[in-house]
Amino acid sequence: MLQLDPYTGNSRKLVISIDIGTTYSGVAYCVLDPGEVPKVLSVTRFPGQEGENKSRDVKIPSVLYYDQQDQLRAVGAEATLQSTKEEAYTQEWNYVKWFKLHFRPASILPGAILPPIDVDKPVLEILADYLAYVSQCAKDFISQSNPIGRQILNSNTPIDFVLTHPNGWTGPQQNNMRRAAVLANLVPDTSEGAARVQFVTEGEASLQFCIATGLGDDVIRRDSYVTIVDCGGGTIDLSTYRVVDNRPIAVEESAVPECLIQGSTMVNRRAEELLREKLRLSRFSTNDDFDAMMANFDTMTKPTFRDPSTTSYVKFGGPRDTDESFNIRRGILSLSGSDMASLFQPSVSAIKAAIDAQLSGVDLSLATLLLVGGFATSPFLRAELQAHADGKGLRMYSPEGQTSKAVAEGALWFYLDNRVRARTARSTYGSSCSQWYQPSNPEHIKRKHKLPTIANGSLVLSSGFALLVRQGTSVTETTEFSFQFASYCKESDELSLSANVLSYRGIKANPTWEDEEPDMFTVLCRIKATPAASSWMRGNGPVGPYRWQNFDVILLLGLTEMRAQIGWWENGVQLRSPATVVYDL
Repeated sequence: MLQLDPYTGNSRKLVISIDIGTTYSGVAYCVLDPGEVPKVLSVTRFPGQEGENKSRDVKIPSVLYYDQQDQLRAVGAEATLQSTKEEAYTQEWNYVKWFKLHFRPASILPGAILPPIDVDKPVLEILADYLAYVSQCAKDFISQSNPIGRQILNSNTPIDFVLTHPNGWTGPQQNNMRRAAVLANLVPDTSEGAARVQFVTEGEASLQFCIATGLGDDVIRRDSYVTIVDCGGGTIDLSTYRVVDNRPIAVEESAVPECLIQGSTMVNRRAEELLREKLRLSRFSTNDDFDAMMANFDTMTKPTFRDPSTTSYVKFGGPRDTDESFNIRRGILSLSGSDMASLFQPSVSAIKAAIDAQLSGVDLSLATLLLVGGFATSPFLRAELQAHADGKGLRMYSPEGQTSKAVAEGALWFYLDNRVRARTARSTYGSSCSQWYQPSNPEHIKRKHKLPTIANGSLVLSSGFALLVRQGTSVTETTEFSFQFASYCKESDELSLSANVLSYRGIKANPTWEDEEPDMFTVLCRIKATPAASSWMRGNGPVGPYRWQNFDVILLLGLTEMRAQIGWWENGVQLRSPATVVYDL
């Protein structure tokens, strides 16, 4: 278990982490008090979780109700109360769930059919509504349970936020989440406000939790490997780390993290499809019947299933609801063990394949799987993965304790005491680059129809590609990648800089021309900056005076979020200025 040092800041501070899950979300917080050792605490009470509706853990449902005018009416546990459901039915409110999965990158589960969102507002605004509600719940809880936290909240001291996301989410999704945080009034729409929002992947947050709480003390040894398998409601996140030191603990990513849309909600999705097909000709094929079946399946049948040789049962009706021809007796539907296993199998197979890919080339005697997350409590899933691990000589543990809170609390441990020293490049990154036209170069001759003339009168080719880093390369947090960007503009033009960062998905070891594989290149983001006027040099070209400069675009790719600067040389000294990473929406 990690021991933190006392907080060395000059003033009190509050940090809140929010783990937005597909089905359930979690919140944790930490009060930073000068001279005191920080404590990571979970928010354990939410409105609507009193009495019989009291949650068994520290999570809040990721659901909302909107009325016919698209106004928010209920969120979280309050949306699951019977009184809310009755009013929602009477007033025809629209129920929203699984909204998180609508943010996934296009490359993850393309063409997936998700529950429709029958609300006339962008998903970004729905996320903002949810963030605003959860944030207010956290502040209320902190005010009621922590005297110092209450003092900080009453003083209107700015709050830092850590937001988690699946392993497969990258810059564009982080950008959307930050925009949602602004819309939710978590932070102002300023550069200072943006800096108060940090991101960490769910896989890395889970690792931080395991290290901090001692769940992996017996397996985290120097030169060993740890694969975190975070089994959530929507996504399965796999991350593999090599332990480079254990006093103090320091790890490095050893493989590109994996994100599978194969969480427990996909088991539910397949179950509903199966039930609708089995009962389509029966009198129990109404939406109300299926809603009742799925509610029982989710809370009882699915989490207790363990043996494919036995029958499972789904309760949905009363003693008079019987139809033996459809295996329904006294309001209970029987499902064969093979049917139940088939609902889990796509998820199980995908996880097994991902584990094998994560540990490819690794001495498996040095590797350990840590299974965390709500779906990891499934006896069937755990048994299947244990058998797979045993067959490969892998150790696998499913740590006891409230690992359902691992991501939210792990996000705070990341903020307080990050133990990941290097990460792997998620993609092959590079930049568009222009080249001076050389009439003797065959590659240039092929492209001579693409020759714009720039301000100094020179001809350039603009379809080149400059490789920065290949996918899977280990990158430390301080490693800098740079490419030169020559900017020329008329004297009257705005003195600004805009350069593209590209992602390459092809198989070439050293791609040099974008136009040879146009479908393999994607603009990941743009780097924008406004260099000081004094940094530009002057020239006089065929169409008049112009300004120019050779800028270095400097990228930090080893962080949980891409950062950028620009640099230039004056009198033998490199000067730098901040740059903005812009994701086109």
